[in-house]
Amino acid sequence: MLATQRSLSPVLAAFLGLSVAFSAKPSLAQPVPEIVFFDLPESLEPNPIPAPSAQLLAVPGYPNDPNQVTLIAEFYTPDGMVFGPGPYPTILVLHGSGGMWSNDVIANGAVSQFDDWAQVLTDLGYAMLLVDSYNPRGIDGNFSGRRPHHDPLLDDALCSPNYERPKDVIAALAYLDSRADVDRNNIGLLGFSHGSQTGLNAILDPSVDLGVYEVSYINNMLQTVDLVVDSPVRIPNTLPFPKVSAFYYPGCSHFGYHGQASSIAAGRYMPDRRTKVLMFHGTEDSLLGVSDPNADPLTGNLYPIKFVESSALQAVAEGIPNPFVQHTIFDLAEHSFDNETIEPEGNWNTGAESIDEKAKRLARDEVLKWFECLLKPADLRIEPDQLSPGDHVVVWTGRNQLDYQLVSNEDLGGVWNPAGGNVIGDGGEIEAPVVPPMSHRIFYRLEFQPTPVPAAAPENTGFILDYGDFSY
Repeated sequence: MLATQRSLSPVLAAFLGLSVAFSAKPSLAQPVPEIVFFDLPESLEPNPIPAPSAQLLAVPGYPNDPNQVTLIAEFYTPDGMVFGPGPYPTILVLHGSGGMWSNDVIANGAVSQFDDWAQVLTDLGYAMLLVDSYNPRGIDGNFSGRRPHHDPLLDDALCSPNYERPKDVIAALAYLDSRADVDRNNIGLLGFSHGSQTGLNAILDPSVDLGVYEVSYINNMLQTVDLVVDSPVRIPNTLPFPKVSAFYYPGCSHFGYHGQASSIAAGRYMPDRRTKVLMFHGTEDSLLGVSDPNADPLTGNLYPIKFVESSALQAVAEGIPNPFVQHTIFDLAEHSFDNETIEPEGNWNTGAESIDEKAKRLARDEVLKWFECLLKPADLRIEPDQLSPGDHVVVWTGRNQLDYQLVSNEDLGGVWNPAGGNVIGDGGEIEAPVVPPMSHRIFYRLEFQPTPVPAAAPENTGFILDYGDFSY
C-alpha cells in the first residue's frame, strides 16, 4: 500500500437515531439505464462549438442546438423496492480514452466494464451517472494517443482532459443537483485513465494557482514547444462537491500542464481539501513510468508518485492533510486492469487468477469501502436486549471492511470514551450493551474508517507495493 495520508475520518460519526441505512442485496436484476441529456453551462461553452457525431444526432430526443454542447449520459438507480425512493448517494463515472459505448456504437449500450460497475453500485444502493464526453464533440471512436499537437488528427484540444473535458464534470454535477432522487451531499467521483486525468483537473483546491498554464506542444515543424492554454475550470461553490474521488491509472505528467512533472515541489497541484482521493496503478503501466518492472528498486519517470508527493508538500504549506489518502500500486499489473473479470472466490490467489484480475479485485474492494465510509450514514440505534429483559443494546449495520469504534459521552461535552473495542464490519448487524451511566443518561456515537489496504496479508506479499520500493 502507498498511503500518503490516512487518519480516522473525523466525525465520520453517527449519533443514535440519526438515520436508517438499507442493507445491500446481492445479485439484483441488471439495472436499466435512463438516457439523459444536459448542457454545458453557457459560460463554459467552447468557441467554436463542435458539431455532435452523426450517431448522437440520431438518438431519439437529442436536441440539435448548434449554439450549445449537449451531453448524453446514462443514469442508473438502485431497486426502489429494496432501497426505497431515494435520494441515493450517487457516483459520477468518467470513461477512459476508449469511450463509453460498446464497439463505439451508442445503440449497443455501455461497454461491459461500466455495466459491471452499474450492477455493483446499484446493488449497494447507489445511483450512477455515466457521461459521454466524446460524441457530443463529434468524436465517435477511440480518442487514445492524443496529445497537444499541430495536427488536428492528433491534437487533444477538442476534448482535453486538462481544460476542456473537466467542464463535463461541472455540467454533470449541475444535472445531479437538479434531481430529487440524488443525495447532493453524498456524491462520489470515479474515473478511468483519460477520465481520471479529467477528474484530477476538475477537483483542484482553491489554493492552486490558476495563472498562466502551458502544455508541451508539437508544432508544425515537429518541434516540442510550450503553448499557453486555458487554465483548469473550478466547480462552483453552489454545486455539490464529490466527497471521495477514485482514479484508476491516470497519466500525471499532463503534458506539463501543472508544471514540471519530473520534480517534486509544492505549487500548482493539489486536490480540493473537501474530497478524499484514491489512485491505482500497475508497474507494467507506461503511465506510471517504471523503466524496468523487474528492477529493485523501481526507477523511471514515476510521474504519479511525484504528483502525490507534490500534493503532500502543497498540503503542508496549507496546513491541511494531503487529500490523497491512498495510492495503491500493484506489481506487474498493466494499464486498464479494471477491464478484466473477477474470478470466482475459489480461484483467488491461484494460477487461475491473473495479475490484472487480482488487481481489479483488490482495487474494487478499496473503492467500495471508501464509498461506503464516506457516502452513507450509519444506522445507529438502541433496541431492547432480547437476552436480558429490561436492558438495551446499541445496534448498527457493520458495512463491509469498515473499522468501527463506538464511543460514549454523558453530556455531549469533553472526552468521548470508547464503549468496547474496535469491530470490523462484514455486512451484518453489530451490537454492544448499553452501560447505565451515573447521570442516568448517555449519548453514543460511531467513529469509523476503511480498514487498511491488505498489503501485509501473506497472499499479497510483494504484490501491493510501497513507495519504499521505488527510487525517485
